Amino acid sequence: MKISIEKKIVIGYIVNIIIVLALGLVYWNHRFSAITKLWDWMALLLILLSLSMLTVVYFILRVQLKAKNKSEMQLLENKKLLQSIIDNTTNAVSVKKINGEYLLVNKQYEVLFKLKAENIKGKTDHDILPKEIADQFRSSDLETLKLGKEIQVEEIMEQSDGPHTYLAVKFPLFDASNRVFAVGSISTDISKRKSFQESLKEADTFFNMSKDILVVASKNKFLKINPSLCKILGYSEQELLENNFATYILPEDVSITEKEIEKLQTGSSLVNFRNRWICKDETIKWLSWTATIDMDTEIMYAIARDITEQLKLEQEEKEALKELYENEQKLNLILENISDGVIVANANKKVVLANYMANGLFGTEDDSKIPANFSDHFELFFPDGKTVFPLQKLPMERALIGESTDDIDVVLWNPTLKKKRRVLLSGRPIIDEKNQVIAAVITIKDISKYKKMEEELNETELKFRRLIGFKKNNNKKNLK
Repeated sequence: MKISIEKKIVIGYIVNIIIVLALGLVYWNHRFSAITKLWDWMALLLILLSLSMLTVVYFILRVQLKAKNKSEMQLLENKKLLQSIIDNTTNAVSVKKINGEYLLVNKQYEVLFKLKAENIKGKTDHDILPKEIADQFRSSDLETLKLGKEIQVEEIMEQSDGPHTYLAVKFPLFDASNRVFAVGSISTDISKRKSFQESLKEADTFFNMSKDILVVASKNKFLKINPSLCKILGYSEQELLENNFATYILPEDVSITEKEIEKLQTGSSLVNFRNRWICKDETIKWLSWTATIDMDTEIMYAIARDITEQLKLEQEEKEALKELYENEQKLNLILENISDGVIVANANKKVVLANYMANGLFGTEDDSKIPANFSDHFELFFPDGKTVFPLQKLPMERALIGESTDDIDVVLWNPTLKKKRRVLLSGRPIIDEKNQVIAAVITIKDISKYKKMEEELNETELKFRRLIGFKKNNNKKNLK
């Protein structure tokens, strides 16, 4: 069994006491005994034994002192090493007594509170900090002592650039008797982390609230999706994350999708790529994808929109345009094969359509050069050719205010060509679904030839009547 130095010193002390007592006994007996020589030898033996024990104790004490000095040196080195370590950490480190007095702080702690270690040691938080913060620190220290184990608390401290949040890990320190004698604290500035967490939280909120489809994916599986994809396709998030996403793509579109992903992995851009997806209710949805890739991790980040209704509307629009074009061709064919001039003007009195006969009347081949106001090209008269026809009574003007007109007899005089035309003008308004006039249709029937023939016929009739009337008069004279 190994005996400690302390026990050896105690045993040596006891043995020396016994020897001293024995020497006293020998001396006492030596005075009254006749056998002096025997007692002298015994005294000498005891003195030698005492000297030996004292020598042993001396060496033991030297060894102990040397060990103590070495221990103190090692302790000092360890303390310096510990101080050096904690001084070079970016965390603020402190040790406080149970009563709150500081035992140790590192340089980061000094920087944090702008105080030197010698001005902090021996003081409490209430000596160096505002009361509110000091109360907060003391409360968490007492909580650590009460629980007797490590705790983590967030502490906010005001600094020159604003408030900083620190994550403080506080723990009790035990002595050799396993009694708590101090509280240690390691504080880490987590302000940036908190800011990042808040940003991440906001990003997740945006990710989850976006009406567009947002996806993070590997080459063949979804890694993260937002609720919009689940809503559009009808599958649960778990279903979409567990299976290869090609499972939900229309088989005819799988090959082209894989080719686009291969292009994306070479660094090419993916913009407005369209493919079809099978919904849970077996309907088909068209999705338009725009994506990029992290070349280091090969993780794809994509945004998509459901364009099914848009494509449907586009198809309907194409069909409507096709039908409109066909109807327009039919209308043009009809217009070009009727003998009357036809003009269509919008609500701004701009001619948007005219047939061959109308262009001929105005002497142009460009519909847009035909004036909606006839007075810009002709002088207008009543059939007598002398009385000026009022512009507000023209079918164009009346049609644009919602009135219909039929066969307004007007003489058009072209002052440039010195040419006169007798025409019948009719007008009809074009009404939209809101009962608003959006255009006017004017028909022009050239009756110049008919009127000329009518005049010639009247002249001929009059001539023959005169001739017939002359013969009758001659007959009457003869009869008399």
